[in-house]
Amino acid sequence: MSKVALIKGEDRKENILQALELISDEIHMDGRHPVIKVNFVSAHVPLCATHRDAVQAVAEFLKDNGAKDITLAEGATMGSLNRALREYGYEDIIKTFGLKVVDLNDPDDWKKVFVIHPDMKPHPIKLADTMVNPDNFIISVTRPKTHLQVGVTLTAKNVIMGSIMLMDKMRMHPSEAGDRVLDYNLFNVMQHLHIDLGVLDGFEGMQGKGPLYGEPVPHKIAIAGTDFLSVDRVGTEVMGVDFDEIRYLNYLWDQEFGEGDLSNIELVGQSIEACKMSYEMAPRFLRLRRQESKGQHQAVSVYGG
Repeated sequence: MSKVALIKGEDRKENILQALELISDEIHMDGRHPVIKVNFVSAHVPLCATHRDAVQAVAEFLKDNGAKDITLAEGATMGSLNRALREYGYEDIIKTFGLKVVDLNDPDDWKKVFVIHPDMKPHPIKLADTMVNPDNFIISVTRPKTHLQVGVTLTAKNVIMGSIMLMDKMRMHPSEAGDRVLDYNLFNVMQHLHIDLGVLDGFEGMQGKGPLYGEPVPHKIAIAGTDFLSVDRVGTEVMGVDFDEIRYLNYLWDQEFGEGDLSNIELVGQSIEACKMSYEMAPRFLRLRRQESKGQHQAVSVYGG
């Protein structure tokens, strides 16, 4: 049985710290190098990005538990990583915690894997070595957001899409082949990655036209766990999202990447009922689902986060 912490409170940083403390007995880095993977879809839209206070909370927890060298990693989709770090106020915490910054769009090395494209043939993409290296302890830190094509962005999608070099991200979104291909590609790429700790900073989530142009949700929650799929499962539940509609997460559950059955997840902290809100789903996602139920398909353009 996996263990997931769910906290609700008036302070973003304290919520995350409390959630991490509740699962501290589950977190074992075993000498591996901690890598905090944030989510910056754009360098210009703060609501789409991981908040600096969330990273500060994680970095404090790691330092208090003996971590010495911590990496901050991301590959922004729109705008540069350096611009995002300046715009979102990260410069001081990078200095305070001595964080090493890695741009996943410009890696020293990479792993080539294959995804399905509109021609239904395998096409190569490159994954940054930082994210595939088994010696790295990968920590996914993101806010819960709705997504116009696959429903939600949570800890899994943050790592999957962010690990792909910018020039290859669009190969994950073959709009001519329909949204089912993106769900499969997310599942397929996750086979080459790992997430050791998932943190959802839901102090302020995003609903509607996510993952970029949505509206804020004052949710005031934090979720953490070492089983990323369990974290995302609880995340969908507190967002009021039908988990059965989120295909890529169900593919991962079906193939035993983690636990997706709430009855097999030990929830500590607050209850789901005490933290649940109903996020408005992206209109395009709802339209795609309606069209599919009628046997129709529509090409769409999408964003990476």
